Amino acid sequence: MTKGTRAAAAVAGVGLVAVVAGMFLPWFRSGAVLRDSFQIIGVIRSLGFLRGELLEVLLYAWFAIIPVVTLSVVAYTLGMSRTAATICGFLAIITGTISGGATVESGGGESSLGIAGTGPTVTLIGSLVALVGAVGIFVGRRRSARRIAGGEP
Repeated sequence: MTKGTRAAAAVAGVGLVAVVAGMFLPWFRSGAVLRDSFQIIGVIRSLGFLRGELLEVLLYAWFAIIPVVTLSVVAYTLGMSRTAATICGFLAIITGTISGGATVESGGGESSLGIAGTGPTVTLIGSLVALVGAVGIFVGRRRSARRIAGGEP
């Protein structure tokens, strides 16, 4: 494994840590109360808005993000860097899309009810960093394959 691939994996790892940390930061503001993304799902469930719809499946899939991050890290540790990069890339796209939408909707406003900017922004930045790292793993693997095959130095 090349230094570039290891560096890209480290970048992806830092991004994934930021994604997970951002999920536990405030995503919603209601008066003086700040709630993280998991608490918001609990509130939505307790209010009875979810009744076997697709939204319910998508909201519960949010709970699977942390195990998927763990799967990506374990795959890289076991030497399956392309598999880990693929998992990391898909995860970064999904979390980046959700947190990007929430970041835009937060708008930086200071109202007493609405989306808080901290959690979505940290998750978005982590997603972007993780995606850069995942792409870097593929680029690094491709360059090392050319060297082995006798391609360009």
